[in-house]
Amino acid sequence: MICFEARSIADYIECLKDIRSECLYGRNDSRLYYRGEPNDYGNTAGQPGINRGRWLDGDNESDLFRECERRLPQEFAECRTTFEKLVKMQHYRVPTRLLDISLDPLQALFFALYIDPKSKSGDNRDAVVLVYGIPKKAILNWHSDKVSVISNVATYGYDDLDVARLSRNKEDFNASESIHHLLHEIRAEKPHFLPEIEIDHLESIYCVHPLLDNPRIRMQQGAFLLFGINGNKHRLATFESNKGPKIQMMKIQIPQCAKVRVRDELNMLGKTVDNVYPDWDGVSDYFGRFYGKPVADYYKR
Repeated sequence: MICFEARSIADYIECLKDIRSECLYGRNDSRLYYRGEPNDYGNTAGQPGINRGRWLDGDNESDLFRECERRLPQEFAECRTTFEKLVKMQHYRVPTRLLDISLDPLQALFFALYIDPKSKSGDNRDAVVLVYGIPKKAILNWHSDKVSVISNVATYGYDDLDVARLSRNKEDFNASESIHHLLHEIRAEKPHFLPEIEIDHLESIYCVHPLLDNPRIRMQQGAFLLFGINGNKHRLATFESNKGPKIQMMKIQIPQCAKVRVRDELNMLGKTVDNVYPDWDGVSDYFGRFYGKPVADYYKR
């Protein structure tokens, strides 16, 4: 992984220029996306929540999905696809196959440096912004059939989705019992979906643009990485195992000693919590941080 370091907004912009030159020079078939993380997790950076803990064991993933539907039916009433339901779950921090990313590099920097008032972790570690170079062929809209195929792995309530053991022949693959079960779930949202699933689509990672029906997604220019499987449903696809168009990942590190300076510069540019979270949570957080406090205490809890 290519790594950079930024100790100021000016440094950060220079890093972005270098990454754009490295990733996009002479090419118009890729696009850059960004994700901020408060700690440098090293080789485990950029992992969906479902891949942490034991959520991929057994039928935990499908049980989690169905329990969310059962307990909060009103939350899903207007969702037309499984992907939309996963986005809703992700919004409320339920583990899913989705990873939040953004088209806005300053939004990602904000999230890398944001101190969540609900978090128990400290502020004594380096932060990172992950930069993804994504081919346009791997960028899909929410209604794509490929998105439906991978999203419905989350609803698959059997323990036999192991494509590594199935025929690579498309006709035989789609005739298998385990794929019939998956087709049944897909047809719940797309009744006329044909039995023509490509095995590689199941083992791919795609960037998906969601419906902009949420103020936060609109303000944050949000998108998602949707992770397929790696051989079977208990293993998540990785950038190395990805059978789709290859995605590059680079990293910009913000040292712990530079965090205060970069936060102040972001504040000068209007990247404050009430703009990033345009709802009661964001406004309340903003009042708690900035009203009646000196600058030095803005980010203390």
